[in-house]
Amino acid sequence: MFDPEQLIDEIVAFSGIKKIWVAYSGGVDSHVLLHALATSQQRLPSLHAVHINHNLHKNSADWAECCAHNAKILNVDFISLSVAVDGSDGGVEAAARTARYQALRSLITEGELLVTAQHQEDQAETLLLQLLRGAGPKGLSGMPKQTAFSEGNLMRPLLAVSQAEILDYARQHNLQWVEDPSNLETRWNRNYLRHKIWPQIVARWPSAARTISRSARHCAETTELLAVLAEQDLVNIDVDKTADSLPVSGILSLSDIRCRNLLRYWVEKKGFRLPSTDQLQRVISEVCLASEDSSPILAWEGVEVRRYQDRLYFHSPLKPHDREKFFYWQGKERLDLDDGRSVLWQQRQGDGLAQSLLEHGVTIRFRIGGERIQLHGHHHHKSLKHLFQEWKIPPWERDRIPLIYSGENLIAITGHAVDESFAVASDETGYFPVLNTMY
Repeated sequence: MFDPEQLIDEIVAFSGIKKIWVAYSGGVDSHVLLHALATSQQRLPSLHAVHINHNLHKNSADWAECCAHNAKILNVDFISLSVAVDGSDGGVEAAARTARYQALRSLITEGELLVTAQHQEDQAETLLLQLLRGAGPKGLSGMPKQTAFSEGNLMRPLLAVSQAEILDYARQHNLQWVEDPSNLETRWNRNYLRHKIWPQIVARWPSAARTISRSARHCAETTELLAVLAEQDLVNIDVDKTADSLPVSGILSLSDIRCRNLLRYWVEKKGFRLPSTDQLQRVISEVCLASEDSSPILAWEGVEVRRYQDRLYFHSPLKPHDREKFFYWQGKERLDLDDGRSVLWQQRQGDGLAQSLLEHGVTIRFRIGGERIQLHGHHHHKSLKHLFQEWKIPPWERDRIPLIYSGENLIAITGHAVDESFAVASDETGYFPVLNTMY
């Protein structure tokens, strides 16, 4: 039985919350959630409702107005965010969800909680859809009840509540809600499952939603255990939390199962889209097992995988780069490059360049070939080619490292070194160039 008091208790117990946002579509589920919270506002932090207008239906604007009206009746602050949905790539259904969550992420700040109205049947549908996609334990975990979101948190307090209980609450309180006709269109996978398949499942197994949701919780526990195992394997192959790559020899020393588990964990930890089973196997067979003197590369949506010597790198696709371009810079403020990176100055005692040199003006260029520099504390010049090899900088990064020049003199390599002739003395404060992001 749906217990609004238990719902309020769970949210109140969520520590550090300054503001609550209800994702309010206007449908029965989100309207029940908003109503249950609004009737106990005196026990909650500041309550707000946010409606996302996807602009996919001729009545979208009317629905937004209806939501605003309902929120006003409930004495809840309301905003509506309009988004553009481009379904040309992955379909309208997926594009709408992406646009919706992007808008919500832009809204939620530190100390704020977003609550959404997914219920028990939604969880069961999610697991079944993931099963049909061939997902592993993580995908079969369904939707977590609580998770970090943007700068705040997200909570789904109705995951253990059935659709029937939600409808009972709505009728009991004579609620009026918006009916989106697109929810009946069975061309969408979720709607097809909901209207064509799910009724037959429930007719045969009445408690299916509850038991399938239980399976999702079991898979979530399994996922946690796999993450713990991956962390242990990272320690075993001597990879710390700040590492930007993995040792190929260490990966291949693991059993096949633990190798794949570690790679999945690492990709997710880096914030990239998880590879398919085939893509993951290709990472091992085509990149990890490639000869050390080769330059293998494997890519899928939003990620490139490369190998250099005994290291395996996952990074975002490299952006176009004009290595003949240069920038003039006077002062020590940050300089934004064309590819989204920035050069910053870090104060260091006895290391870096003099402030007067920077104020006089320097230029930033990129490696073309033949450059040499005398490192601070060294007696001879070395070529950048040999230095980059010594420093084990991957080849695809070398031409993208900003070089600092005074006139025609190379005086610093961003993030790595300054020239002996231009470095400050040991008792002086210098400014060392660093890169704020790297691929």
